[in-house]
Amino acid sequence: MFSRKTLYVLLLAPIIFFVAIYFFLKQPTIDILEDESFTKELLTEPQDAKLCTSSLSKENGHYIFTYTLSKDFTHPYSGISIREKDYKAFSLNNYKLDMEIKSDKNLPLVIRINKFMKGYSDENKWETYLLASKTESISKGENRISIKSKDINEIPNWWYSINQSWVNKEIEFDQDDIKAISIICENGAPVGEETHLEFERFRLVYDASSLWIYLFLAIPYYALILLLFLFKKNGKVKYVFMPIKEVNAKERIQASSADVLTYIGENYQNPDLKITDVANHLKLSETETANLIKEYCDKSFRQYLNQIRMEEAKRLLKETNQQISSIAFMVGYNNVQHFNRVFKEYTGIPPTLFREDASDVTETNEGNKEMKEEEQEK
Repeated sequence: MFSRKTLYVLLLAPIIFFVAIYFFLKQPTIDILEDESFTKELLTEPQDAKLCTSSLSKENGHYIFTYTLSKDFTHPYSGISIREKDYKAFSLNNYKLDMEIKSDKNLPLVIRINKFMKGYSDENKWETYLLASKTESISKGENRISIKSKDINEIPNWWYSINQSWVNKEIEFDQDDIKAISIICENGAPVGEETHLEFERFRLVYDASSLWIYLFLAIPYYALILLLFLFKKNGKVKYVFMPIKEVNAKERIQASSADVLTYIGENYQNPDLKITDVANHLKLSETETANLIKEYCDKSFRQYLNQIRMEEAKRLLKETNQQISSIAFMVGYNNVQHFNRVFKEYTGIPPTLFREDASDVTETNEGNKEMKEEEQEK
């Protein structure tokens, strides 16, 4: 049988080890807005190209970014850049970006990092830096955004078109040698309207998620200690059976049948909407929710969600003059290329051709209506 002292040592050893690892690996929190070693400035390229007008000011410790995207260009954009003074490289390894942003409009926000690639990037040519991004949707009012730096990993297709030597090559992407963090407003953002973003907080915070592996390893360790303790105490291991509570889901499914479709219909504009969200809202399992949608619509959750989004996109293309990128954002797509691909799969033609066909049909119908009115007058 274990002595009490030995038992305490065995129980406390993993905890002490975990705490030691945490403080050894922990990175200091960096307040980007207050840290004078980081420069906050407007992106000059879109302004020089007349793609936008913009300004950046500081009031009461907050940075206020005001911009207007030009209507005269197909892909206008604007943004701000955050970098170390003297263009020194810095690391985002084991960091997450923690931001609080107040916006006066709904829009997609692109967080982009510029990484210097040793042996390839040219200090004087920004396009040779590896560019990776992640798009977040922000709403009118207060927004809290927390992104792990390792999740900022989407490399745009246009980067490969400029750096063709990397086409079909695997890029080993880490978070070292970062030259800048950019906040960009582009596809889906309002065009021709002045927009205000107030950055109330922008910090780099240590991301401890990599330490979860140590906690998972502790589970079998403590299970083994428990088994050894029981064996030593009683000469054999005792098996304990826990009763499983039976749950009748049928009544909840019947009561929530209409709520499933209503919830999807009210939230399809959320690009991050998942069947988990629907299930959690209705207090059902994902399987029950999926079966319910299949029973009433004869479709999977994803098929039904795409149908709602595509039908609304068709209506907006017919009845409004909104840009296709704006319509994509309005129906729940952050990426206009992905929207175009799904729309073509759904209708057989791209959105631009669909809008042209719809316009031709409308003009034909109006012409027929005028001819009938003339014949009636005669």
